[in-house]
Amino acid sequence: MSETAYGRAFWIALPIGGALMAFGIAGMVGDKGIATSLGVAAWLVGADVAHDFVVAPLACLIGAVVARALPGWCRAPVQAALLTTGVLLIIVFPALRGYGHDQVPDNSSVQPLDYTTATLTALAIVWAGAAAWSAVRLASAVRGTRRPRTRAIPGGRPTSRR
Repeated sequence: MSETAYGRAFWIALPIGGALMAFGIAGMVGDKGIATSLGVAAWLVGADVAHDFVVAPLACLIGAVVARALPGWCRAPVQAALLTTGVLLIIVFPALRGYGHDQVPDNSSVQPLDYTTATLTALAIVWAGAAAWSAVRLASAVRGTRRPRTRAIPGGRPTSRR
């Protein structure tokens, strides 16, 4: 097995990133104390484990099912819309649940918007875009003129089957 060669950008970014992380950790410990910092660290490790063993395999499984179930002309738009929907729902989840509002219920500036309507509007835009993309792909697909399948060979160059 060959050893990975890192470029100049990696060696420049490594100490900069390390210094920024050390600065953030020192700031958090200095402001919140060691107990809170350990709680944050435990949450980060738990989130990483949940992502690696639950979220990512589930996303791969859904993508594989969609890839097998749908025809080629709508496969990419539906997969892109599903991915965008997942990311959007993860980002908007705290606002939909009302986190933060229960801490200061008398403060009207905490979550002042209708996040359910905004989320549904964003999802409608995502899926309308996927539908338009699928329609364009379907309209531009010419029946009977398919490109030949290609496969990669160990040398890394694709060849077509003949």
